[in-house]
Amino acid sequence: MVVYGINPVAEALRADYPVLKIYVEENFRDRERILPVARRKGIKVVKVGKKKLSEIAKTEKHQGIVAVISPVEPEEFEELVQRTIETNGCLLFLDRIEDPHNLGAIFRSADAFGVVGIVLPKDRSVTVNDTVVKASTGAVFYVPFAIVPSFSTALRKFKEAGGWLVGLESGGKDISSYSLPFPLGLVAGSEGKGLSRTTIKQLDDIVTIPMRGHVNSLNVSNAVAIGLYLVSQQQSK
Repeated sequence: MVVYGINPVAEALRADYPVLKIYVEENFRDRERILPVARRKGIKVVKVGKKKLSEIAKTEKHQGIVAVISPVEPEEFEELVQRTIETNGCLLFLDRIEDPHNLGAIFRSADAFGVVGIVLPKDRSVTVNDTVVKASTGAVFYVPFAIVPSFSTALRKFKEAGGWLVGLESGGKDISSYSLPFPLGLVAGSEGKGLSRTTIKQLDDIVTIPMRGHVNSLNVSNAVAIGLYLVSQQQSK
């Protein structure tokens, strides 16, 4: 996997993720002191021209640095469930997120607000690719995730293990005054269609972010960020 950009590469190093090689532009200004860390870890650093760097990154938005890393691997779903139950925490279920930038932003929020992990369906969902890593600014190296063959089955297993499922969707109860149950499975839907009917049938409840403006909905990554913030506020109490 190729990761580009100063923050994602720096976070991969800080997280001790397997970085195989780093390419930098010949005039790269290392303000974050990335390269000395890489060399101390025994990672090869290669200087190349801007054109070559763009070819490796497959984009010109690489900020002068590209790293080749081992693929970010998912964890076992059962392990994330057990961890959530044991810590009385929050596991985030994402029902068919299709935009890699949205998924990357959600990883950032999940890291910021202490989510145990993220659950993604195998089909009809974006995978954790180079774009997601970049958009997450390296948060994918800290937030574990699982990919499940059946989203519906995963929801059922979480409830059987002792968790509660609450959907984040329009038309529900006001989340700002709602007492969230823990261990919690917060479930968010796709960008255009929201939660599927099959998913809604398995939920214990649905909560909604109250809005006062003229736009009738938030971007899914923004909605999840607000939802996770309110979850973390209740957890801290």
